[in-house]
Amino acid sequence: MFRSAANPVLRLVFAPTFLLFYLIHQGEFLPFLAPMFVVIFLTIMPSKPPLYMLLKLLAVVVVISIGVALFGGVFMDSPVGIVLFCWLGIFWSFYRSHNNPKDMLGTYLLLFVIIIFIVNRQFNISVSIMPWLTLKTFLIAILATHVIFMLFPGDEQDIKADEKAMSGAKTRLGLIAFKATILMIVMYLLTSTKSSQSLLIAITLGSMIKIPISRDQRIFRNNRLIATLVGIFATLPIMVAQYFLVVSEWMLIGLSFFMGLQMARFAIRRESTLSVYQLMFTNFIVLLNQIVTYHGNQPFSVEMTRLASISIAILFGTIILNLIQHSSTPHSGSR
Repeated sequence: MFRSAANPVLRLVFAPTFLLFYLIHQGEFLPFLAPMFVVIFLTIMPSKPPLYMLLKLLAVVVVISIGVALFGGVFMDSPVGIVLFCWLGIFWSFYRSHNNPKDMLGTYLLLFVIIIFIVNRQFNISVSIMPWLTLKTFLIAILATHVIFMLFPGDEQDIKADEKAMSGAKTRLGLIAFKATILMIVMYLLTSTKSSQSLLIAITLGSMIKIPISRDQRIFRNNRLIATLVGIFATLPIMVAQYFLVVSEWMLIGLSFFMGLQMARFAIRRESTLSVYQLMFTNFIVLLNQIVTYHGNQPFSVEMTRLASISIAILFGTIILNLIQHSSTPHSGSR
């Protein structure tokens, strides 16, 4: 409808942000899930996805959902069972992401497992309803993605795409198992301590370490850290407007759009890749959801808790990236 060189950025800013506010207004459970999937769709598929691709992916999601609904309860009855079930899911997700960092199923599976594990253990919600919830969320995200491509058509020509096989990266089963084990340990500790930021920390950590390390270790690590921090600090003005200035909901939506555009502008100036956009806007959506849905009387202390939680996730991610740096660096003489 509106053709412009800025359309890719406008899609990434407007679609997930407006969808988040709409779902919050409708009282949806975990309203940030669908906007997160929209971010994933828009950063993995730079052009309008063909219908057959989405139907194929939807069929896979349906199979996974039915499988979890039928057999997940057997594993979830024991602590060992749920840990084993989720570890295998995370391992498969990381394996697929190592082979192809743009693999949508691997990204979906990672979020699916994190949500099931934390929601089931920490909030005592039956695992049987989670597959249907994620399936509904997935359908909403597909519809929102198609609508935003109709409103703002065009390909993402000015945003650098990630390499399908990242330079210098190899698929090592031991490394993937190590990452999956670390993430499971972190999630188990978070749910055992009943941390209110469990989902935020787990999603941030999983997103930071899911893809393989490229040849330039320092650039890769710095891009991940900077993207995470930018997504965090972009929500601070929104928090001030929400709790201290007490602006209207429409002004809050407008400010959220503005901060999203500032994030995109920052990423464009740094010539960031699509994976960096994905991490940045994923953190932004999760934090924005927590800010808008908070109705307590201590907003500043809660915001500081969120920032501390993200800092912990970044610290864990940095430690893991440093630990695997040596094993992931190819020998200069090998070809």
